[in-house]
Amino acid sequence: MKLADVHPVFKNGVKTNVKNYRPVSVLSFSSKIFERLLHDQISSYMNKFLSKNLCGYRKGFSSQHALMIMTEKWRKSLDKKGFAGALLMDLSKAFDCLDHELLIAKLHAYGFSIDALELIFEYLKDRWQRVNMNKNFSSWSKLLMGVPQGSVLGPLLFNVYLNDLLWFTEGEVYNFADDTTLYGCAHQLDTLIDSLESDSAIALKWFKDNHMKLNPDKCKLIIAGHKASICSIKVGNAIIIEQDEVRLLGVKIDNRLSFKSHLEEKFKKS
Repeated sequence: MKLADVHPVFKNGVKTNVKNYRPVSVLSFSSKIFERLLHDQISSYMNKFLSKNLCGYRKGFSSQHALMIMTEKWRKSLDKKGFAGALLMDLSKAFDCLDHELLIAKLHAYGFSIDALELIFEYLKDRWQRVNMNKNFSSWSKLLMGVPQGSVLGPLLFNVYLNDLLWFTEGEVYNFADDTTLYGCAHQLDTLIDSLESDSAIALKWFKDNHMKLNPDKCKLIIAGHKASICSIKVGNAIIIEQDEVRLLGVKIDNRLSFKSHLEEKFKKS
């Protein structure tokens, strides 16, 4: 039950770049039955603690849920001649960075009993995996951190691990899997920029304290509203310059909220 064959699944981009593959673990049938039993009990207990802005891997939540709420707030701000902005943050190998002992500490803080914690820790520790490429196998490697991608329980434990980030930030934030979006609305552009920079600093500290790594190359900024020049914000040591258009949770969003490019893309595929 603790052995997994990892299959690299291509995401997008250049196929010769190993970073463009997602490692999906193929687990035994008996393992998934055990995980489902744990998942249902943990989920029923944790639902009252999970933030409403945590939209991934949850019944009744979706990327559409997050997009509709965010874009509606942005549109209302623009209707009042204000500004709306969002910083799209992408975590690098998010599922592989979960610290097992820190996860157990978080579960303890949520009120899990010692017996429950011991059972979950037993599930996490001493796991082994190997890579399967065209029926060629690597040697076995021990998992020291993270949860298996492709498991039943992994996404729920990831949500539990990430949940307190959404309580730490002072502004608005939505999360869907490894995509975290900080956003805000303000009457003044300077106020909006300051708010996004402040929230990004809080998020960066949280990522560092929780052993997670932000991918600065994939951070994107979009600012909607009438402005005289191009805006930018500082995220750690990186300067993120605004873009006229970004892809957020699979949808192309422009700084006028017209969705013109997104609709044109869909029409071409139909």
